[in-house]
Amino acid sequence: MSLSPVTLQASDSTRLPVTRAREGFSLDEAQSLGQSVSVASILKGGDVALYWLGHAAQSLPTAVIPRSAPTRSLPRTLDPQIGDTRAVSALGELSLDQFLLHPESFAQGFVVVHRGRVVYEQYPGMQPEDNHLWASNAKLMASLLVDLLINDGLIDAHKTYGHYMPDFLATAWSGIRIIDILDMTPGLDTEEDSRTRADPASIASRMFFAEFGEVNPATGKSETVREVLKDARKIREPGESFDYGSPVTQALVLLIEEVTQRAWADVFEQRVWSHMAVEGDLQVHLAPDGTAAVHGLVSSRLRDMARFGMLYTPSWPSVSSRQIVGPEIIERIRSGVRGPEFFMAGYDGPVFTERLNAPILGNSRQWDAVFADGDFFKSGMFGQGLYVSPGRDLVIAFFSASADTGPIQRYLRPLATSARFDTET
Repeated sequence: MSLSPVTLQASDSTRLPVTRAREGFSLDEAQSLGQSVSVASILKGGDVALYWLGHAAQSLPTAVIPRSAPTRSLPRTLDPQIGDTRAVSALGELSLDQFLLHPESFAQGFVVVHRGRVVYEQYPGMQPEDNHLWASNAKLMASLLVDLLINDGLIDAHKTYGHYMPDFLATAWSGIRIIDILDMTPGLDTEEDSRTRADPASIASRMFFAEFGEVNPATGKSETVREVLKDARKIREPGESFDYGSPVTQALVLLIEEVTQRAWADVFEQRVWSHMAVEGDLQVHLAPDGTAAVHGLVSSRLRDMARFGMLYTPSWPSVSSRQIVGPEIIERIRSGVRGPEFFMAGYDGPVFTERLNAPILGNSRQWDAVFADGDFFKSGMFGQGLYVSPGRDLVIAFFSASADTGPIQRYLRPLATSARFDTET
């Protein structure tokens, strides 16, 4: 699923240990947990979520984007001192090593890549070869494709959604500029938070039920993602407020398909994945009608998510046959923030800032946080994350199965701003 500004609750003391995912579930566990997968059971953040995060392809239709470029292993020069980095979270003041091994962190994998080399890597809750859900980190894939289509002249960020989407002309999306969809300032009732998650009639919840092919308890019927999005209502002027919501990302997915007249997974394969020297395939999970749920339902190996982050750094030649993310895209991310006052005025900004325990300039183009030094970060539900520092040529990527999205984020700025990564690249 996706990130929302809310702490999920689960009783860690009664949960299966995260090491079970690394060692493998028993046949009885796999059958029981697999049969229990539903929107409601996953959102509880317990054992079903732990199982499903590594097995989403077993419960959802999935488009597999194969590895096609020759694999290039990332060289490893491990720095054990990275694990000594300390931070204070809900689990107390711990080193990174201690946090990752703490039974209540539910951390599954953590990798740091500097100048194209793996300098730190731990897998307390998964195997390096396992696929794992990106959750809302996947939103960056939609954003990147939109920027590539902007480069091609096929999308103008200041034109409206209705300009490109004729079947949305009679909806509340029609007059919203593409940039306001990219930045999650649409002015619609698409926000995703504890209230909307608890309300099966909300746009966010209805979309989740549609993606899982479940009958919505509020409507008593099955819906498609497109039908749900068209029901969104205007609640304020576009651009007035940052209102985080996965339905906004799904609007970008439909936009990409309309402009290219191709399935989203095919576009991403052609423009991005086919050029990357990845280790494994990319799993794009689909709604029953074939809609790619790119707001969060995408899975891969952890190192391959780190490789995606490396596209935004000077080390891109070590992971791609061509420069996919040019300097103009990085500049759009950095210059697109609407300022700290705007970011902190709503509900989401203060929550994201507290989780990172660091000041944030604002969000931009589906990235949750852009920092004053030019770094940016995206987070996903259950503790997924991708931190990119183009200036330091640094990527930090991690997977988790935590009911609390926040604690692992406390290590990011202490790591990135430490002296070991301050040299010029």
